Amino acid sequence: MKFGNRLRHYRLEHNMSQQELASQLNVTSQAISKWENNISEPEFQIIQKITEIFKISHDDLFVGETDVLYKGSIYTASKDTRMRMYYDFFLGLTAILSLALMITTVYISTLEILTWHFTFGLGLLTLYMLFLLFIVSSWRYKYKKSPSELLDVYQDKIVVNESNLTIYDYKIKKFEIRKYNFYTSIRVYEDTGYLKIWTNDNQIIMVRDIKEVHDLKNVFFKMKSKNIKEEY
Repeated sequence: MKFGNRLRHYRLEHNMSQQELASQLNVTSQAISKWENNISEPEFQIIQKITEIFKISHDDLFVGETDVLYKGSIYTASKDTRMRMYYDFFLGLTAILSLALMITTVYISTLEILTWHFTFGLGLLTLYMLFLLFIVSSWRYKYKKSPSELLDVYQDKIVVNESNLTIYDYKIKKFEIRKYNFYTSIRVYEDTGYLKIWTNDNQIIMVRDIKEVHDLKNVFFKMKSKNIKEEY
């Protein structure tokens, strides 16, 4: 049973007309008709609304026409948060030392117990500390404001043989990581299909056209989304 047939089944099961369903989804009844006749499909956000209206899962809509379904997790690495702690520590330390040197330089310059060379040298050291403070502040700013693109930790090698899906996981690096639950659904129409990946917080990660399902070899996942952080 394809998506359109399942959609029609659940609509009739809930005694809803195409117009009533269209009204709840903020679409036209013509769109509902196209979906039920498998002419087109709704966007992911609409699919999410459909599952909420009928109180069903994504699997209830799609597994019937899915040759293979793999459930698992994507692990991606974020930047090492300890670096931010180091930047903050050195920033604070440098600021304190710079302030102390400035006060000391001003104070001893009023006294005539030290030579001019010593006072001048202390002044240069103060300028150096201020320069170091500027550098550390710049690094910290650039680091914290830089794009928070997550690095790949796992490369999933997907092999499809006669509708049999095998996943091989290769650990690339060990970082503080974020874990995203997902499921992949390869939906096949004769020799063509496509891959959709959804996270557990209902975000679509990737939609990749697959001209030949048997040519699907490697898939890399990247995310720019906040989720539950886990240590690995």
